[in-house]
Amino acid sequence: MQIPKSKALYLILGAIVAVLAGAGVTAKAAYKTVTVVNHGQRRVVRGFTFGTLGSFFRQENIPVSQRDRVSPGLSAHVHNGMAIVIQSPKVVTLVDGKSSATLQTFAPTVSEFLSQQGVQLGPESRVSVPLQSALCDGEQIQVHDYRTTTSVKTEAIQFQTIRRRTSSLYVGQQSVLTHGVKGSEAITTTTVLRDGKAIRTTTTTRVVRKPVNEVIEVGTRPHVQHLSARGVGSFVILRQFTVVATAYVAGGVTATGVPAQPGVIAVDPSVIPLGTKLYIPGIGIVRAEDTGSAIQGYRIDICVSSIGLADSWGARTITIYEVH
Repeated sequence: MQIPKSKALYLILGAIVAVLAGAGVTAKAAYKTVTVVNHGQRRVVRGFTFGTLGSFFRQENIPVSQRDRVSPGLSAHVHNGMAIVIQSPKVVTLVDGKSSATLQTFAPTVSEFLSQQGVQLGPESRVSVPLQSALCDGEQIQVHDYRTTTSVKTEAIQFQTIRRRTSSLYVGQQSVLTHGVKGSEAITTTTVLRDGKAIRTTTTTRVVRKPVNEVIEVGTRPHVQHLSARGVGSFVILRQFTVVATAYVAGGVTATGVPAQPGVIAVDPSVIPLGTKLYIPGIGIVRAEDTGSAIQGYRIDICVSSIGLADSWGARTITIYEVH
C-alpha cells in the first residue's frame, strides 16, 4: 500500500520526536516557526532550535552588532511563533540653538527623539521638521527658540511757530494769537530674538497728542512819522536803520541794471530790499539799486561823483530812513 507524501512527512516527524524524546531531549527542541525582522527585512525560519536567542542567531548565521537593539533580549528562550526584531540606531544631528551634537537613537518619531534628549519646546520654539514625522537615518533636526520683546517710549513733538503778517499792527509790533503746546508720540519697538540674538527689529510711531502750533501776528503797518528836510520836503518814515556807510565812485551799471550814479546806494538785499527808497541825512533821497561782495548786513555803499568825495566820506556809522 502506498502512503501519501503528507502523511509520510508527519510519520517521519513523529519518529524524530519519539527518538529525541527517548534520548531525553526537552520540549524546547520541538519544531518551531520563528519570524525575524532584521533591519526591516522580514524572514521566517522553521526548524528545530535550541536554547536562547543568542544561540539561535549563531545557528542561523544572523549577525548582530553591539549597537543593535534586539527585541526580545538575547537571553530570551526561543519558542514557537516568536517574533524577533533587530534594529540599528539612527544617527541624527541635533542643532539646539547654538549647540550641535550627533546622536544615536531608536526613537521612531522626531517628537519622541526630542523628548528623549530632554529638549523642551516653548510656545515660540520652531523645529525644522514636523514633530510627528518618522525619524530618518542621517537626518538633521534644528530647534530654535524664538522670543518677541516689545518696548514703548513717549517723546515730545515740538510745535511750530507760524508768523502772519498783518496791517492791523504797526511795524515792530507783534501779538500771540495761539500759544504753542507740545504734542506727544508713542514709539513702539518690537524685536524678534532667535536663540537670544536679535534678528529683526521694527519701530512704529503713533501720535498720542497732536501739537498746537504757535501763531504770532507781525505788524506791517508803517508808523505815521513825518520828517522835513531842507531841499527835500516832507515824507513819511516807514522804518529806520543804523548802518556803516562807505562811498564808491560813479560809473558802470548797478545790480538792477540802472547806471551807477549819485542817488544810488549798494545794500545787502536780505536787510534792505533792492528798490527801497531811503533818506540819508546830508545826502538826500537815494534808492537801493546795487550790491557788493563787501556789503553784508547793516552796511551800505553810497555812489558819489568823484574819488575825492569818496575818500573824504570814509566810513561812518549813520542812521538812514526808509521813506514813502
